[in-house]
Amino acid sequence: MKKNLFILISIFTTLLIACSTPPKLSGYKMDIQQGNVVEEDSISQIKQGMSRTQVQNILGTPLMQDDFHANRWDYVFYLKEAGKKPVLKSVAIIFNGDSVSQILK
Repeated sequence: MKKNLFILISIFTTLLIACSTPPKLSGYKMDIQQGNVVEEDSISQIKQGMSRTQVQNILGTPLMQDDFHANRWDYVFYLKEAGKKPVLKSVAIIFNGDSVSQILK
């Protein structure tokens, strides 16, 4: 009798555990960073009339260089940290020939 009761309780417990909702796992969430780090102090160093080489020395290689818009360099930065809102910053540098003509934030 005890053996049958033990088997019945084991089966019932197994079914109860198998049908229950699993707990929400709160494991490690990786930070996602993409693009160039676009800081205000770096952007403030860019002035009209600077050459492409000077801009590249300050901001680095642009994330996007479009063959159809060769006079525009786009710097985009995206950061998603666990538990925080995503941060998106971008700046476009417009050139007239080899010198900066506009800075679009």
